[in-house]
Amino acid sequence: MIIKEFKPIEDVSSILLGFPGVGMVGSIASEFIIHKLGFEEVGHIRSDKLPSLAIIRKSKPEAPIRLYKKKKLLILVSDVMIPDDLTHEFASEITKWIKAKKPKEVIILGGSEKRKGGKVYVVSWKNEYLDKTNLDHMKLGFVVGIYGPLMMELKENKLKGYMILAEADHKPDPIAAAKIIRHLAEHIKLEIDPSALEKGSSQKEKVKGSTWDPYPSIYG
Repeated sequence: MIIKEFKPIEDVSSILLGFPGVGMVGSIASEFIIHKLGFEEVGHIRSDKLPSLAIIRKSKPEAPIRLYKKKKLLILVSDVMIPDDLTHEFASEITKWIKAKKPKEVIILGGSEKRKGGKVYVVSWKNEYLDKTNLDHMKLGFVVGIYGPLMMELKENKLKGYMILAEADHKPDPIAAAKIIRHLAEHIKLEIDPSALEKGSSQKEKVKGSTWDPYPSIYG
């Protein structure tokens, strides 16, 4: 696995990790923040064990796993699920890389199957996040794919952080993603309004003089 930095990534406070999963919640939330707030692409991750694809955006190819940064916030967003035979290696390698950046916290964004009317859960290996995030606690459950190995690696490497899971439909669920964004806006002081996602709007809005969809068309 190759983690390529287009230029040295330094001075990082919080790191967000957005993966697809249920409702594509992690990816939608990450992409919305990236494009709404004008993050710069600063790197990508490649591996011959990842699916053989590239994302096409504005007629240009992009790696399916990309790194973006603005000020002290770094976001990893993936448009593909990490294959089962790569999850442990990916979790180990990305955690080593994250640890070298010395962030104050790492936040994993994801979705869970909708059961109780759209709750938002916190799962953490650090009690401080269970006590202070004002989110529902997941009393019993399990996660599949990259989430489990990633949390265990972060825990074993003594990195602070938590996972936030919004109950979502199995189809792309921008409303669930908006709930995560609202939490992040409060927790890490992001000046962002996800109301376009909450309305499920397909209308375009003007961002810095250009036309932009509230969430990428590849998500529905």
